[in-house]
Parts: sequence; C-alpha cells; structure tokens
Amino acid sequence: MGRALTKEEISQLLAQTNERIENFAVGFVKIEDNEEDASLLGSGTLVTFAGRNAILTADHVLQVLPRIGELGLVLPQAEPRLHRSILYAENTESHSIARASRDCNGPDLGLLLLAKTDANRLANSKIFYNLEKRRDRILSTPPAIDSGGWFLVGMGAEWTEDLAPERGFPRVKLFRGISGAGVVTVERQDGKYDYLNFEAKYGPSYQGPGSFQGFSGGGLWQIQLKENDGKLELVDVLLSGVAFYESEVVDNIRTIFCHGRRSIYEHICNALANESAFQPGG
Repeated sequence: MGRALTKEEISQLLAQTNERIENFAVGFVKIEDNEEDASLLGSGTLVTFAGRNAILTADHVLQVLPRIGELGLVLPQAEPRLHRSILYAENTESHSIARASRDCNGPDLGLLLLAKTDANRLANSKIFYNLEKRRDRILSTPPAIDSGGWFLVGMGAEWTEDLAPERGFPRVKLFRGISGAGVVTVERQDGKYDYLNFEAKYGPSYQGPGSFQGFSGGGLWQIQLKENDGKLELVDVLLSGVAFYESEVVDNIRTIFCHGRRSIYEHICNALANESAFQPGG
C-alpha cells in the first residue's frame, strides 16, 4: 500500500473485519447431565448454496455431534448475551465430505445440513455466507495469499466459564471465541483437496488462546482492502478455509492447518448442489 498503517487504522480495520465475520460464525455445544451442563464440541460457519443452508465444519467435529436429541449452538456476538439456541439432531443431516485423517496432512471436511425451519430461525440473528456469489471469482482468480489480511475464527475451549444464575436459568455457561489475525504461509494441493497453513505468533502482544482446541471447523477468512483518498477501506471478507489441526508451538509460532478455497468452492458447493433429496424436518 506504500506506507505503514497507523495504530488507529489497524484498530478500525480489525473492528470492521470482526463485525463482518462474526455474523457467520457458530459454535457447537453438547448438552450434558440432564441439561445441567454443556461443553464445547467445535466451531463452524453458516453457509448457503443452491438454496440450501448448512454449517461448514471439520469432519472430526461432525463425528462428535449428537445423532439424537439436542445440539446446542453458540451464536457469537461482539458483546456477550444470554441465549439458548438448540437444534434437534434428528432435523439435521451430517455429510462427511472428506473423512478425517486426524493429522496435519488432511483431509477433514464436513457439512451439517439444516432444515428450512432451523435455517430461518438462525437467520433472525445470524447470516448465511453466500458461496454462490463468490464461487466463480475465487475458483478462477483467487487473491494471492500475501494480499489483504487473514483471520481465523473459532471458539476457544479454554475460555469456557461458569457464570452465576441469571434470568431464571439455574446455570449459565460462557463460551468465548475470537477472530484473530495471522498470516498464511503455505498453500498446497494434495489430491482432490487444497490446504492453507495459518500461523499464529505468540509474543508479548499476543491475545489469542494458548491452545486452539475448539477452533476445529472454524472459518479461515481473507480480507480484501482498497485505498480511497489515502485511507484503507474493507472491501470484502472471503471465506477461504476450514481449520482442522493445530501444531505444537515452535519458535513462538503455532500452525493451524486448514482446508483451502478449492475444497470449499468446488467440493462443498458441489455437495450442496447435489443434495436434492435432503428434506430434514421440513
């Protein structure tokens, strides 16, 4: 861009980016002990394609979601708010797009397809990211990985807290997530799927989680910027990856391994387009 950004500019861009990205993010929660407790299972991104709505996540997250009964959802917002959002597993359908390898090489990709009634209810407070709108552009001319900026979004298991009872709820649980900036250093293709390596750098100014447990299935986003009258403006946020594995910390850097853009805009979109028989729960 020709010059270094000021702290104020960076702060404004971070706020704008977080406000945009958080609209699409969710966390999965297991309801335990006869609804007396809850635990974080992973993260996901609300997506839509070909008129179908789903939560994009990692396959190993799908494997731990309940098959019957209640599945809790965390609906992140900038300011924490008390809410109890529930899906009934019988009204969803899990699709393993790429069976989890459970290592850094991948693959590990899945979809939780939603009933229209559940999607409509979620749309009252969240937004489904429109893959169709951006598919052709990203498949034909994806932005270079060193352009714009990169953010990883997910829920941090280590940040879960028990809070005091509130508004008639005998037990209140706080689940926290983050939209954290980092860099993508590697882009690779391996068989059918592509991958991106996102690096989080630990140091004195680091404010992210110690571990990225809970971020599995969360979205990796690339932001697009433009300069207008000497000021940088946020143009678009591009869903560009799905987190599935974290490395150990090496030289103050932890690598989060993610599926990449072709995995989403080719394989996920094709799966949604081909689910013509899917009719869960109406």
